[in-house]
Amino acid sequence: MRWLVIGGTTESVDAVTYLVSKRADVTVSVATDMGAALYVDFSVKLWVGYLNQNQFTKKIQVSGITHVLDASHPYAVEVTQIVQRVCDELGLVYIRYTRRDRMKDGKAAAGGNLMPEIYSVADGREAARVLNQLSGNVALLTGVKTLDVYRNHVRNFQERCYARVLDNETSKVRCREIFEDETHWQAQTPPFDVEANRTFLQTCGAKTLVTKDSGAAGGLPEKLEAARLEGVSVILIRRPEEKDILENLDRLDVYFT
Repeated sequence: MRWLVIGGTTESVDAVTYLVSKRADVTVSVATDMGAALYVDFSVKLWVGYLNQNQFTKKIQVSGITHVLDASHPYAVEVTQIVQRVCDELGLVYIRYTRRDRMKDGKAAAGGNLMPEIYSVADGREAARVLNQLSGNVALLTGVKTLDVYRNHVRNFQERCYARVLDNETSKVRCREIFEDETHWQAQTPPFDVEANRTFLQTCGAKTLVTKDSGAAGGLPEKLEAARLEGVSVILIRRPEEKDILENLDRLDVYFT
């Protein structure tokens, strides 16, 4: 068996650790050099860079991949859909592995207390509609790829909105294109603790924080606690619903017996 792990997440590191412990032949696909750095301690092959469906198909065929473990970010819906189509086309085993620790029904316990206000929304456009009903500055912690939605749909975007993005050149270039004022965005490297999140909220003068429901591994509790301490409302973008999710890596033992 030859395994391909769709990586770049904490879950994918756990998956690679498990597969390597089983002496499996492992290749990991990541989009960026930052993602690749997660696997420096493993003897695995790496594919670095964004791949479309044709590229995935060719690389999988050339490499003789037989099993695909998709541990990509829950919001990387496009990647998951591409990999699923490739696996269907080639008749490969496809397994989706992700975390299930998301917050429920807009209620988030932070330090034992409920947040002042949490607006649970389906996507960026719905978040923008809520923002247009609120006043004050906005801290956007939803990633550089989502900024176009807010620029196009949030009133007074250039005056109100501030973003924190990953510290890489692609993100910086995009922020320079989107924001007229460079003081309205920061490029930083995770993880971010409560104090780092509080500092960003203070710098923005934020009244509202927009974030994805990325669970504990994605730093959500630290963001919510920072918002609670700063008295900032939260717009929480729900995770896309998925079916047939593997939650326990031990269930893969069946492939190694």
